[in-house]
Amino acid sequence: SNATISDATGTLTIVDDDAQPSLSINDVSYTESGSAGNATFTVTLSAASGQDVEVDYASSDVSTSAGSDYTAISGTVTIAAGATSATFNVPVLTDTLDEASETATMTLSNPSNATISDATGTLTIVDDDTAPTLSIGDVTFTETTGNATLTVTLSEVSGQDVTVDYATSNGTAFDGSDYTSGTGTITIPAGSTTATIDVAVTGDSLDEPNETIPQKTGRRRFVFKSQNRAVIYSSDNISRD
Repeated sequence: SNATISDATGTLTIVDDDAQPSLSINDVSYTESGSAGNATFTVTLSAASGQDVEVDYASSDVSTSAGSDYTAISGTVTIAAGATSATFNVPVLTDTLDEASETATMTLSNPSNATISDATGTLTIVDDDTAPTLSIGDVTFTETTGNATLTVTLSEVSGQDVTVDYATSNGTAFDGSDYTSGTGTITIPAGSTTATIDVAVTGDSLDEPNETIPQKTGRRRFVFKSQNRAVIYSSDNISRD
């Protein structure tokens, strides 16, 4: 009473002093199957927020190849006010190549209404393809001093190096007079299907029956045949890197 009102409204502003929640992303292991699928990543807030939280994400190769192992992605994920997590999918492609597990990373950046405590999630693509098999061929060698070459063959291309040990042993042919014994390891590089082994053969002028060098394990052999001579070579201890 006894006055007029020039400003009838007063505003109370409550200033928030709570720390922003932090964002993190998980790691995902995905086993290849017969068809393409999705690996699902979860972005998590340390505590619920009273406002929407957004953060960008993007993929990058480590040992994978985008386009052949998975589909490269980028985008923005939103965690609604009151929620604590959101997800996004990474398309994983499939193949029939035997290979080691491969990895890619998903990286968070540019958050709004939150900080980032763990910016990197790792995608591990676990291979489920069957390893190829090894075989060793027979070789016919007409007697002369020189090398008899055998070929070790994979049943199909591998995505990783394949190694195999080999060794000779006497049969009716003898180390030193008919051939030079050998042991070792050969490697078939990733993407290739063959490698070779040389056996040093000693020629002579003696008329004699065919001779053999049996392989030790009874599993595989190769034969080279001289004027009246044969040599059998072996391989064992197959391994893949």
